[in-house]
Amino acid sequence: MNILLLGGNGFGFVHADSYKRLGYDFSVYSRKEEVLKRYRDEFHVKKTYSDIEDAMNSSCDVMDMVIPHNMHKDFAVRAMKEKKHVLIEKPIATTLEEAREMINVSKENNVKFMVAEQYHFDPSLAQTAEYIKSGKIGRVHTIIVRGQNQFSKQGWRTSENLMGGGALIDGGIHYIEALLSLGGDYERIEPMVYKGKSSIEGEDNTASLIRFKSGATGIFFYSWNYISPPAIPSFEVVGTEGSIYEQVGVGGKQGNSHTGSVFGPPVLNGKLQEIQEKNVFDTEISGFLKAVEEDTDVPYSPELAYRNLKVVLEMYKNSK
Repeated sequence: MNILLLGGNGFGFVHADSYKRLGYDFSVYSRKEEVLKRYRDEFHVKKTYSDIEDAMNSSCDVMDMVIPHNMHKDFAVRAMKEKKHVLIEKPIATTLEEAREMINVSKENNVKFMVAEQYHFDPSLAQTAEYIKSGKIGRVHTIIVRGQNQFSKQGWRTSENLMGGGALIDGGIHYIEALLSLGGDYERIEPMVYKGKSSIEGEDNTASLIRFKSGATGIFFYSWNYISPPAIPSFEVVGTEGSIYEQVGVGGKQGNSHTGSVFGPPVLNGKLQEIQEKNVFDTEISGFLKAVEEDTDVPYSPELAYRNLKVVLEMYKNSK
């Protein structure tokens, strides 16, 4: 299989680490020569591109796109029309119209299309959702999901235009995935989206109340302007007969721990639970490539990524 990593800098190295562990060769595009040198030296990549047109015109079967959000639709649609399978970093796009076009083009051209949403593959989150479904804590009435950190980076993520927004559409959309995985369909959202003092042009704080169709209430908070944040659970689920929350300090965030997980293991009714450890990036990438090789459904439907974007844009719109 001929794989091209389109966008090797930054988070591209996370994808590259997975390809290395999984035993897949790949080529890479980056506009920075020092980045390409690192791929040649550390990953032994034989084919590198510094011109994006040369990369897009290559004979690859799969394009793994780690590029700014506002480029997602045009490059993904172009690749899929050329019968190339596309894995693309979240968010799926910056508008629902773009996202729907991408999904439609993938179907029309019979190619695989998936958004790389590693939170969907987190074993702690999946196990918590199963506990809820099986009634381990009775009727759920409150779900709390939050993520907070201090963002001080430079680069394209500081641009509201390139991002399609601010913190929420980038890192926050992961936590929307977690929220909806636990709460299911919702009826209404009451958001407050606002700016603190981070280095980005867009908003860096979102606080929302969500009413789920189940009757449960969701409390959502996400920030890139939380100085010296405390170590607190990223998710808590409270029911009439018990509770579940993330164990802080076990596992790691963003797949950077030795286990490659996102969340720590769940604590069910006061008892720490064991989970099957797996690297979320390896799981999502290997699952996508298996779908390509065996012509099966991708393990994370682009409709779920569309759903997440819809919530983000609804929060943006209703907070104005």
